[in-house]
Amino acid sequence: MSFLPNKRKKEEIESDGEENKVDLEKLKKEFKDLYRQITDEDDKIDFISFVCQHLNVTVEPIKPPKEESKQDIRLQTIIRDLKDILPITSEAPNEKIIIPKNVSFEGYTKENTINVDGFLYTEEDVDELIDAGELKNNYCSDCGSKSIIPTNFVSHSTTPNQIKYMFSENVLGDLKDKVVLDIGSRLGSLLYTGYLFSDAKELIGIEINEYFSKLQKDFISKYKMGDRVSVIHGDILKHKEILAKSDVIYMNNVLEFFQEDKKKHIEFWEYIQANTKSKKGMKILTIPSIEETFKNNKIPLKLKGWLKKVPLDSPVPEDDRTFEDYKEIHLYTVV
Repeated sequence: MSFLPNKRKKEEIESDGEENKVDLEKLKKEFKDLYRQITDEDDKIDFISFVCQHLNVTVEPIKPPKEESKQDIRLQTIIRDLKDILPITSEAPNEKIIIPKNVSFEGYTKENTINVDGFLYTEEDVDELIDAGELKNNYCSDCGSKSIIPTNFVSHSTTPNQIKYMFSENVLGDLKDKVVLDIGSRLGSLLYTGYLFSDAKELIGIEINEYFSKLQKDFISKYKMGDRVSVIHGDILKHKEILAKSDVIYMNNVLEFFQEDKKKHIEFWEYIQANTKSKKGMKILTIPSIEETFKNNKIPLKLKGWLKKVPLDSPVPEDDRTFEDYKEIHLYTVV
C-alpha cells in the first residue's frame, strides 16, 4: 500500500510560493556590493572567473580594465564609505532644501524632485536604483489619474570627473603654493579629490551645516588628510580671514537650494566681491556661471572691473553624454 500526500488548497500552495519567492533585485544588489569590496584588478578578474565557472558559464576571455591609479582607488573607497553612511538623497537630518524659483528650475517641485548626490552616484547608479525600485523615475502629477511625468533629479555636489577636470592643467593648473577654498563644502568632495589629484598647499572647506561639517572632519581624519585639508563649521560672512588667504575659490550652487530670502543672496555676493576685488589674479570657479546666478537672483552687481571670464575647453566631445557636465563649470580671474 502506498501513501499519497494530502491534497492542499490552491490558495495555500500559492501562499507558499509567495513566501519562497526570491527577491532577485536584492540579490543583485548584494552581489554588486560584494564585487565593489574587491579593489585589486587581478582579484576582480579571478572573482568573475570563479562565478562563471561555478555557474558553468562560458565567457570570452576577460580583458583587464584600464588600470586605476592609487588615487582613483582611494577616492572610490571614500565614496563607498559615504554611501554607507548617508541616505540615497544624501541629505542631513532635518535639512531644509528649497526649490529655486527661477527659469533654470521651472516646473521643479518638492513632489517631482529628488536629490541624488552627483559625487556619490553616477547616471548608471541612478538607473540601477530605479530598476531596483529604490528611486522613482516617474510621479503622478494628478493623484489618481494617469497623468505621469518624469521625476527631476538634482545634485548638490560635483561629480568626481568634474572635480578632477578642475584640478587638471587645463583649468587650475599648478597649485603648489596655493590655498583652495570651497564655500559650502557639504560632503567634502572637492577637498578629498583636491588632496588626491592636486599639489595644492592647503584645501579649506567652510560649511554652515553642523552635520556635514562633522562628517567632513571625520573623513579627513579617517583618511589622514589633515596635513593639507581642514574644515570650518561656520558662515563665510563671518570669516573674511579665510577669503584673504585663499588663491582659489570654488562655489557650487551657493544658497540656491538653501536660502529663499533674495536679500541674503545679494548680501552674500556683495560680500564676496568686496573681499576679493583687491586680490588680483585670484581664481574663482563656479557652477553655474556667475552671470546666470546674478540673472536668476536679480543680483545688482557687475563683473566688469572685478572678474574676467576664462574660456574652458571641454575634455570630451559634444556627443559625449557628460559634455554638459563640463560645460556647467565656469572659471574667472580677479582683474
